[in-house]
Amino acid sequence: MTIKELREQRAKLFEDSKAILNKADAEKRGLTTEESAQVNAIHADMDKAGAEVNLREKSEAEERALGESRGRQTETHTRTDAPEGPSEDDAEMAFRGWAVGPRRANAAMIAAADRCGLNIAGNEMEVKFRRRPDEHGVLRPQVRSVTFGGRELRALSEGTTTAGGNAVSDEMMRSYEDVQKWYGGVRTNAETIQTESGAPLPWPTVDDTGNTGEILTEGSAVTTTADPTFGQVILGAYKFSSKALIVSVELLQDSFIPLPSFLGTKLGERIGRIQNNKFTVGTGTGEPNGIVVASTLGKTAAATNAFTFDEVIDLVHSVDPAYRPRSSFMLHDTIVSVVRKLKDSQNRYLWEMSTQAGVPDRIFGYPVITNNDMSAALTTGQKLILFGEISQYKVRDAGSVIFLRADELRMLNHQVVFAAFQRSDGNLPVTSAVRHLKLA
Repeated sequence: MTIKELREQRAKLFEDSKAILNKADAEKRGLTTEESAQVNAIHADMDKAGAEVNLREKSEAEERALGESRGRQTETHTRTDAPEGPSEDDAEMAFRGWAVGPRRANAAMIAAADRCGLNIAGNEMEVKFRRRPDEHGVLRPQVRSVTFGGRELRALSEGTTTAGGNAVSDEMMRSYEDVQKWYGGVRTNAETIQTESGAPLPWPTVDDTGNTGEILTEGSAVTTTADPTFGQVILGAYKFSSKALIVSVELLQDSFIPLPSFLGTKLGERIGRIQNNKFTVGTGTGEPNGIVVASTLGKTAAATNAFTFDEVIDLVHSVDPAYRPRSSFMLHDTIVSVVRKLKDSQNRYLWEMSTQAGVPDRIFGYPVITNNDMSAALTTGQKLILFGEISQYKVRDAGSVIFLRADELRMLNHQVVFAAFQRSDGNLPVTSAVRHLKLA
């Protein structure tokens, strides 16, 4: 089935579930055992269809990235007639030589590395980049320089990455960052700040929503006691590691594998997972201050194991109207299944199902962000739903992304070990911009 057909199927299942629940409500009774089983089965099918939509969307994105890479190199040989310096094919072949290491690199890889000016003997690749909007306004990583084995290569001009290796690194960083966003519900919706170094970065906090202007009579003095409350949070630079990624030499030598995309995706997945966890529920001590921990209490449910439609309304109105136009809900997928069944006194569902690609489901017209690093436990004290302007959360990325190759660790297995390192931090300077609903 296509993604469109799956979305339509999911919407129909939702209507089928509503029909069963509406029938029981109209007859002023609870669900029978058979009806409960039907509703649970329908919601399981909805979850399955939703998961397949996500997988197909991810697969299409990866296929596009791989297609771009394959389009650049469809043969196993390297161009040698490029009159204006190293080509993108040279850059990819040189990168492959770096990936397998100097002892395993073949003559074509070594020649391409020479043309690009790369030292494939170096074990570390350092990529310095910045984010710039593309033609659609989407922020994309742009490589400023890449260092292979101690030799730094820079782009020749603004927005150009023709220096040897930069074309490969652009592709690698795009895959790395795109997959981070896929696994990072917080990073995708937060404001990202890129800095050259990891020095402590003070970020101002101010909440002036309680102050208003005034009307003065002629000759009256202006009020001087309505100062906004200023403060600051410090954004640091915690080192995140991908752990060791073990790859066979045969895979690295296969010219039909788009190696930069492959490594960028696999290493980005791992760092994306750990970062999203810490950006969500990090304690702020020795790790980022997660958005759940930093958020302000908006509503405490009356029950210890459930919440109601009215309590979700109270959560929305606990956020100042100044933040609401750009607000979203954030919750675990298991809690999504609970919210999907909530109805008001007129038997209208709280949940608004989307059938359009790229458009999230909504609650009261506000987008819903699924973040499975949030709590899914219906137990006392759990913070289950966030609501507010998620972009007020700040993610700070410091310095370069480091990709490391280790030749010796798995030599006898004919494998090469890779790892990635990124220094990042996160915090919510204006804590009142995002509020949470918790159980009693």
